[in-house]
Amino acid sequence: MKTRLAKIIITMLAIMNISYAADNSIYIDQAGDNATVAITQDGAGNVVRGLPGVGTSNSTPAKIYGDGNQVSVSQIGSGNTLRLGIQTDTSVGASTVNYSVSNSMNSTATIQLGSNTTNSSANNIGITQSGNSSLANIKSIGASNTITVNTAGGANNSATISAQGDNITGTLAVTGGGGNTVSMDLQSPGGTSAAVIAGATNTINVAQSGGVTGHQSTMDITGSGNTIGVTQQGTGGDNIANLKITGSGGTFTINQNNH
Repeated sequence: MKTRLAKIIITMLAIMNISYAADNSIYIDQAGDNATVAITQDGAGNVVRGLPGVGTSNSTPAKIYGDGNQVSVSQIGSGNTLRLGIQTDTSVGASTVNYSVSNSMNSTATIQLGSNTTNSSANNIGITQSGNSSLANIKSIGASNTITVNTAGGANNSATISAQGDNITGTLAVTGGGGNTVSMDLQSPGGTSAAVIAGATNTINVAQSGGVTGHQSTMDITGSGNTIGVTQQGTGGDNIANLKITGSGGTFTINQNNH
């Protein structure tokens, strides 16, 4: 019953805010399993964050607590803000979050899975960016999380993935646009990372730590002005890097340490 009530409230808030088409604010504080949350905001200055009273600024994260939740957020326009916190059971998890921003300028999305004291595991996070100067920052603490970021078109977009836990998968894809940057830091025994770049002026940084059935970094870059840095460390196994480049002006640094 709690989960069903949460669904209805969130849907009503989304519809109410969409009707104004600008400076929309949606507040979420959801607790329960198997909820479906779908939000679309069209206009400028849209905000998704936590309930008022917890904090007074847009840095207060919206809360999605529970297992098996399906969350979809779409923001269309400029100056959007998303602050989202995901917490699942360490043994069940399996929530899915999809976020897209389009026709955008200067939008910021921050998604936090777990915390320094509690893991959030087995989640699937998907980010899609199009437009200009959009920032996505995903921080994950927990095992078996999958994080995928796709940036298509536009310029000066950036995406940062920082993840800790076993068996993490991080994937970055950038197509078109100039000045786009992506960064991935996986502190994960058994983790894998991949990046596919087909655009201009891209920067990639990948750092992985922890070994044995992990330490894989695969990149396929076709473009100009690329700066690539890969650091993979021990202990005692793995360390596989596969880098393919067909572009110009790149600086490549690969440092693998296996003890």
